[in-house]
Amino acid sequence: MPLYLFKNPNKDEYVEVHQGMKDDHSFVDDNGAEWERVWTAPQASMGMNSSPDSESQFIDKTKGWSLGDSWDYSKELGEKRKDKRGHDNVGETYENKRQAAIDAKKPSNKKTKKG
Repeated sequence: MPLYLFKNPNKDEYVEVHQGMKDDHSFVDDNGAEWERVWTAPQASMGMNSSPDSESQFIDKTKGWSLGDSWDYSKELGEKRKDKRGHDNVGETYENKRQAAIDAKKPSNKKTKKG
C-alpha cells in the first residue's frame, strides 16, 4: 500500500499514512482536525534498479556521455560499492590488472636470454 503524507493545519507536524490507491486520501486526527495532504514526487523506480556492479548497465547508461562524465559516474558507483562492502571490488580488480600490465612492461621484469 502506498504511503501518503499529511500536514497538521495548526502546526508544523507531519504524518505518513498507508492508504489504498482508491481510498479517499484524507486524514482526521483524534481531535477532529482534518490534515492537509502534502503532494510529493512519486518514489517509484520501476525498471530503474541499477546495480553498481553491473558492467552492462554502466555501458547502457553512459552511451553518448563525455569521457569526464563517465569517469565521474564511475567514481560515484565506486563510492556506492565502498559504502556497501567497505571496499570497491570492481575498482580494485581494475587497478590490479592495470598495475600488472605496467609491471610486465618494466625492463626489470623481462626475461633475458643468456647465450
